[in-house]
Amino acid sequence: ATPRVPTCFHAKVRTVEGFLFPATYEFFEQTTSRQLVQDQLDAFCENWKQIDLGYARSKHLTPHDVLIIASMVEKETLSPDERQLVAAVIYNRLHAGMPLGIDATLRYGLNIPPTESIRQSQLQSDSPYNTRKRQGLPPTPIASPGLASMQAAAHPAKVNYLYFVRKPDKKHHFFTASFQAFQNYANAHGYGGP
Repeated sequence: ATPRVPTCFHAKVRTVEGFLFPATYEFFEQTTSRQLVQDQLDAFCENWKQIDLGYARSKHLTPHDVLIIASMVEKETLSPDERQLVAAVIYNRLHAGMPLGIDATLRYGLNIPPTESIRQSQLQSDSPYNTRKRQGLPPTPIASPGLASMQAAAHPAKVNYLYFVRKPDKKHHFFTASFQAFQNYANAHGYGGP
């Protein structure tokens, strides 16, 4: 039988994507794949219980929306101190009715490895995961987020940022509310912009 979304998550969704909690698990030779998946789902529930969804609900976001945002945060930044900033950009763009422009969603939808550059033709894709072309959230989580990303998605930083671009160190991002500042930074560092 196919694994089911954990009962602690009171939403109707069709896939366990996003619910397989990332952690170190102990298993033995006789451990079945089904048991390992169940352990991951149980760990998700233990961690999800810690998430206060009050702020997200005040912004008319569902628990599933928060999980989708958390998955994008998980894939977009390696720096723990940037998680809430990335989440804030997502919230601010949703509020402004702007496309999210999250490359990680396009990589997920088109199965583009992180080591490959995204080609111009791929940016034009009609994939429901192309958040450069489509407004709103992608249809499903794009990864299984950890607790820190779930917390950031439920409680983004209180900033007005709308843009971010990776810094040359490839670990941190430049954040701004100004498209011109974003464009200038991207051009100065050879990224060319959106």
